[in-house]
Amino acid sequence: MRKIKDVQVKYFYRHPSPKYHSIENVFDLVSENLPKNITSEKYTMKKPSKGLFNRIVSLFEAFFNRGNINHITGDISYLALILPGKKTIVTFHDLESIERKSRIKTWLLKSFWIKLPARKAAIITAISEHTKNKLIEWTGVNSNKVKVIYNPLSPNFVFSPNEFNTKKPVILVAGTKSNKNLEGIVKAVKGLSCSLIILGKLSKIQQKTLDINRIEYRNMFNLSYDKVIDLYKDCDLLCFPSFYEGFGLPIIEAQAIGRPVITSNYGAMKEIAGDAALFVNPNKTGQISDAINTLTNNKNIRDSLIHKGLKNIRRFEAVEIARQYAELYKNFTTNRR
Repeated sequence: MRKIKDVQVKYFYRHPSPKYHSIENVFDLVSENLPKNITSEKYTMKKPSKGLFNRIVSLFEAFFNRGNINHITGDISYLALILPGKKTIVTFHDLESIERKSRIKTWLLKSFWIKLPARKAAIITAISEHTKNKLIEWTGVNSNKVKVIYNPLSPNFVFSPNEFNTKKPVILVAGTKSNKNLEGIVKAVKGLSCSLIILGKLSKIQQKTLDINRIEYRNMFNLSYDKVIDLYKDCDLLCFPSFYEGFGLPIIEAQAIGRPVITSNYGAMKEIAGDAALFVNPNKTGQISDAINTLTNNKNIRDSLIHKGLKNIRRFEAVEIARQYAELYKNFTTNRR
């Protein structure tokens, strides 16, 4: 068998933002855990992906900095339009948020961020089966072209047992965007003895809703990675009944720390949580309330979910996810010789 030479991958990262860094964290972990015969280079775009001028400049910037294997890590998938298709891989994350835009913006994003890049790239990776199915539905690409590789879990999330506060549990709410269903959670906990830790900046309307319903809460945002981990340690459970997710990273982060999880009963959330969560219909606040009460009052269920969660997260270990990407890169290189 002919020996495969060293493989070189160039990662294209979006322009840095103080608000968003999950994609960067994912591929930093992947690159750190790749085998030695795969070298990776990180290229960060100089301009934010806003406005026609910036995006045209970014296209030329990507072209003149192309590599042997070009991997567009997310959010700037339109760069595939100018990169050599046979040498380009695109990763797609959350697709459903696009449908929440105006009709014209949705058409533009579907065309230039999804359909055309997906058709031009040699290989596509999706972060869940749910995202893969949605991508195939939108683009019509052959399913063999799309490989599901999950997001890795940071090894900094380590099991940290606590004594569950049955009198007044602390509930972590991860995210304040419309899909995170904060308003539904507020309705669900109204009248319950609990307090919320809300990760993500609240709008004035959300603050007013919390205050009117007399919800006890702490609001935290723009935190360091270590501070985010501390929030998981400080809580008794994660309540994550989102309307849609491309993946649902908070689910496995909470499971790794050893916290029981409540999440939605469909899509990527059910796929990622495995059998290690209480599942609810996010549109039915009564189900969310019942799940919180179940975890508060039933130690056996809490312990069972924690145990199952620690098993579930093995699927997302950074070394395993990097191994899958390494195999993808090696096959990519071999098949193009």
